[in-house]
Amino acid sequence: MLKSLKMKFTVGFIALALLSMLVSGVYLIKVLDNYFIENLQAKLLVEAKLVREMVIDEFGSLNMVSDIEKITGDLANVTSTRVTVIDANGVVLGDSEQLPTLMENHLGRPEIHQAISEGVGIAERESTTLNTQMMYLALPVEKDGEIKGFVRLALPMPEITTALSKLWSMLFIALLMATVIAGILGFKLSQRLTRPIQEMTAAAQNIAGGDFSLRTYTTSQDEIGKLGQALNQMAQQLKEMIDEVSTGKSKLETVLANMVSGVIFLREDGKIDLINPAALKILEIEPKNVNRHQIEIINNYQLSTLIDTALKTHKAAKDDLLILSPHEKNIEVNITPILGKGNTNIGAVMVLHDITDLRKLETMRRDFVANVSHELRTPVTSLKGYAETLLDGALDDPETAREFVRIILTESERLRMLVDDLLELSRIESGKDSVEWQKIDVSALLHSLEVKLRPQLEARQIELTVVCPEKLPYAWGDYSMIEQVLTNLTDNAIKYSAIGEKVKIVASEKSDGILFEVIDSGPGIPEHDLPRVFERFYRVDKGRNRKQGGTGLGLAIVKHILETHGTRIQVESTLGRGSRFYFMLRNKL
Repeated sequence: MLKSLKMKFTVGFIALALLSMLVSGVYLIKVLDNYFIENLQAKLLVEAKLVREMVIDEFGSLNMVSDIEKITGDLANVTSTRVTVIDANGVVLGDSEQLPTLMENHLGRPEIHQAISEGVGIAERESTTLNTQMMYLALPVEKDGEIKGFVRLALPMPEITTALSKLWSMLFIALLMATVIAGILGFKLSQRLTRPIQEMTAAAQNIAGGDFSLRTYTTSQDEIGKLGQALNQMAQQLKEMIDEVSTGKSKLETVLANMVSGVIFLREDGKIDLINPAALKILEIEPKNVNRHQIEIINNYQLSTLIDTALKTHKAAKDDLLILSPHEKNIEVNITPILGKGNTNIGAVMVLHDITDLRKLETMRRDFVANVSHELRTPVTSLKGYAETLLDGALDDPETAREFVRIILTESERLRMLVDDLLELSRIESGKDSVEWQKIDVSALLHSLEVKLRPQLEARQIELTVVCPEKLPYAWGDYSMIEQVLTNLTDNAIKYSAIGEKVKIVASEKSDGILFEVIDSGPGIPEHDLPRVFERFYRVDKGRNRKQGGTGLGLAIVKHILETHGTRIQVESTLGRGSRFYFMLRNKL
């Protein structure tokens, strides 16, 4: 019920005010009660003395009883009290309320006994005559040194009680007014005191919720004001610290999200705390599988063992691993412990590098060097051999010398072609020769190609068919590069086709550009060799390729030229039925 500090303070203030007023009021009533009684007794004493002086002369007179009865009646009207005169034997001589003859002897009354012994008798008791509670005050009447009788005055206690009740009523009204005033003052004061606390509470709740903009505006210099200033300072410092941490976290998340290398943070118990997208991609893990133990996520025994060893020994670890599932990959792993306070190990960070392509490039480089060396060695060896033979005496035989010189010329030409193709491929791969975009008249290009290749066609008795619609749109590309692509593809088709076969070049318009096709009816390419025919120096039949005089670089050059044009070469082939090489060029920029 009293959950708020304001209500507690208000109720407490009212309770304190009430308690104070109640204690003070009760004490005051008691004091007033005593003062009222004492004052009343003093008044009765004075009046009793006056009555005694008025009746003292009547004792012993001839008409004592009648005179005293008259005096008591008159005095009662003046003093507003009950007046009783009693003789020394206790016989009532006169009473303002009752006939003396009807009243019993009063010598045994307590106030009379006290008056005899002490000179003044005071008693509070019930009157047997009036049947009501009364206050009595009696004085002895002395004459000639002898007690002749007694004068007694009495007041009904209800009158006294009524007077005291009025005091209590006034006290209650005062308490009620004090309660109202205390409630209003307590509420105002509690509101003034609790408003800064409410502001600080709201500020603290906002701080807990991450909002550091709310401030407390306390102008007082007391403890609450100092608390508000401390809270404002704390909020500002927290905001600066959290902003700094958030900025650092954002930078770290951005770095981790855009890193090519995979990064995994591991807790000391082996559970994965954080993993970046690159690591998910390298290990082919679903994001939903994180925040679990590394053994449950990493499906590689060697890698899990390496992690477990690094976490247990608290030492850095590094290794190159081959992952076979779900896909074969070469990865480089670096694991470094993370140290907390007191150099205690709190986990480790693992960095992964996918070096699969690097390993492939290294293999390709070794194969390329070996292939180039092999391709160069053959003509160089032939040149050296025939030159040595000529020097050893073959020059003396004109016919033999002519044949050897012709072979030397052929091998030199082959060597030149190989060097030219290597230089061309290197230039294309380096990107130094940018594409000069221009409109290409496809029909004119194909017919010029037919004229250019006519000697090879006639030498092998190959029939070349060019299929090109008359109103075919222009293609966009580098004319010389596209001419080289079609030359290489057609030259290969001629070389690999049997004597008397047909080769076809087709150009047609499609929805996304111009389609070029070079179709032959040669021996075809085995299915397992199709993905590799565009590699440098790759030969389906090495012996036959050398016999045909190829360098093994033509299709590699075709591939790289078309990649610079934003397209790619594709091939379809069936053993014994020929091959189809095709690519697309844009018909608009």
